[in-house]
Amino acid sequence: MDFPDLARLASGHVEARVLQAAVALGIFEALRDRGQPVSAISCSIHGDRRATELLLNALVALGLLKKKGDLFSLTHVASTYLLSDSPKYYGGMVLFESALWDAWRDLPKSIRSGAPVRPPDMYQRHPQETERFILAMGSLVQARGDARVLAGKLDLEKVTDLLDVGSGPGTYPIYFCQRFPSLRATIFELPATAKITERFVQASGVSDRIRLVQGDYRADSIPGNYQMAFLSNIIHAESSEENGRLMAKLYARLDRGGRIVIKDHILDDALTHPPVGAVFSLLMLLTTEAGRCYSFQEVRGWLEGAGFKRVRAVSLPQPLTSSLVIGRKE
Repeated sequence: MDFPDLARLASGHVEARVLQAAVALGIFEALRDRGQPVSAISCSIHGDRRATELLLNALVALGLLKKKGDLFSLTHVASTYLLSDSPKYYGGMVLFESALWDAWRDLPKSIRSGAPVRPPDMYQRHPQETERFILAMGSLVQARGDARVLAGKLDLEKVTDLLDVGSGPGTYPIYFCQRFPSLRATIFELPATAKITERFVQASGVSDRIRLVQGDYRADSIPGNYQMAFLSNIIHAESSEENGRLMAKLYARLDRGGRIVIKDHILDDALTHPPVGAVFSLLMLLTTEAGRCYSFQEVRGWLEGAGFKRVRAVSLPQPLTSSLVIGRKE
């Protein structure tokens, strides 16, 4: 790292806030069909003309808008990822990141106390927070294409019963069922989230092969028997002890020969690489009781302690930032 890198790091929040404000105000939606002058855009978003022009110019500088004469229009990136009806819409994640602004502001407080700065409720207490969180998770996975990548990495042809624990918007089981006609999926999800998951399932075209079960994996039993248990972005929200208990619970639900697939930020033994996982651990400090990102050795320890064999790590290509850990019940 040199001084320009340090300077960019120190001011990174500025560019993030420009993007978050633009999504929240509806700037990209206002430019959906054609180029517009400042006057039309400021009117559309009910903004001050001078202030709107400053924001539009900043968005041009950041590569999110184009400017020709007095007309502003969308770049390819903006039309692909920042229009709400795009199949790769990323705006849900942008708005969720904006909602975390106060939590990140209080990072020093959390470092001193060791406690989260918001209720560690997995966004279950308030319907608006639940919806924003789940839409963000769906937005992120859809924009990156995670489900398509995993469908190519996992051998699902012979899997007839899949369990997805903490599925959120159900992106993975929906995509897998659409791709593999013989697959049935069970989603085990918290009650407040399940209400939103149900909407995605009903609109999927494969709702007849997806069962939604409400429950808390920490306290409740998980029904059924499966050939595969899938957990995406679950273990980082829990303590090592809770994760060990969950692995044992899932081992009991798998058929012999069944697999567990964990998708998460898997760190090296020093817990510093990849950087996205090391930084993400701080978000878990801010928002959970005892969560963080874990190393492959730690995850393997839980799985082998539960009885899983042949535990291995599988790398995933960019732009995905996580990797897989897979174990088998023999």
